[in-house]
Amino acid sequence: MPRGCMFSKWPVVSVIAFIVLFGVPHAGAVQIAEPSTGAVVRPGTPVKVKVTIPPGLPVRKVTYTLMEEDRALEDKVESPLSISTAAPPFDVDMAIPADSAGAMRVVAVAEVAERRASYVLFDEVSFRVVPEAPLVALRVESPIRFSGSLGEVKLFNVQGLYGDRVVRDIGSATAGTTYQSRNEKIARTNPDGRVQAVGNGIAEIAVKNGTKEDSIRAVVEADETNNQPPVAHAGSNITVRQGTRVRLDGIQSADPEGENLFFYWSQVKGMPINILEPLSLRPYFFAPVVIAPRLLRFRLIVKDREGAESFPAYVNVTVTP
Repeated sequence: MPRGCMFSKWPVVSVIAFIVLFGVPHAGAVQIAEPSTGAVVRPGTPVKVKVTIPPGLPVRKVTYTLMEEDRALEDKVESPLSISTAAPPFDVDMAIPADSAGAMRVVAVAEVAERRASYVLFDEVSFRVVPEAPLVALRVESPIRFSGSLGEVKLFNVQGLYGDRVVRDIGSATAGTTYQSRNEKIARTNPDGRVQAVGNGIAEIAVKNGTKEDSIRAVVEADETNNQPPVAHAGSNITVRQGTRVRLDGIQSADPEGENLFFYWSQVKGMPINILEPLSLRPYFFAPVVIAPRLLRFRLIVKDREGAESFPAYVNVTVTP
């Protein structure tokens, strides 16, 4: 059975009605056959990406998109690598960027032209990009300075110099980098590669990847206020039925001073979903039509009016037929 199915250019109610009356046309598997989930691939080399398509399914085009695992599209300035093919059997060679490392995923979107409807089928797999050359040294941006409000959050800039002379961004936990603050009353860290100012002073942050270690100084010279950072809560993981209107809920997010918060929702995993009202407390989306359970993951960051920011919170939404 295919892992995901969504009709294009149809209102959700119409899609549901179509399935009730006629069933899902060609309800067979459209799945990524290569690379396999959990595969290890080398940066700078082409990877064969293949899908299996049931005989007779009128697929007219397949688009493959390469994305970083658990990263929102808006986290990066450049657009993700995307390749489309209209030539059966719809295989492509996707070049893994030479400067990449860590967990990535490829999303396949097959456009299907049926007599009664036009729709799309999704699949995705996650794999690891591991350089064959050894990590020689870490390059870190230090110091990181905070001069605004306590609670300000910044991303670490950590790069790895490898034996093939390529410098790679390895700031996230998926690339194997860990952080530990030696003074959490001044600066706190999280696995996403973020650091948060919580008190004035200087904190040393230990950075480690494999056998390589370095340190980053966090220099906090914030306004003398008692403002404390808010805490994001993206709600509990839920399971929903296809085609339903789904509300995300950040109501349990809190600010120590009781201030009103600003909400920033984004999607970090699963088939692309249009989040409606993403800057609200309770945004919503319409669950796609699926033929097997599919996982969507969303991220919430909240800020207060002084600019203090939370670490991200995540929620999983499993969509079932």
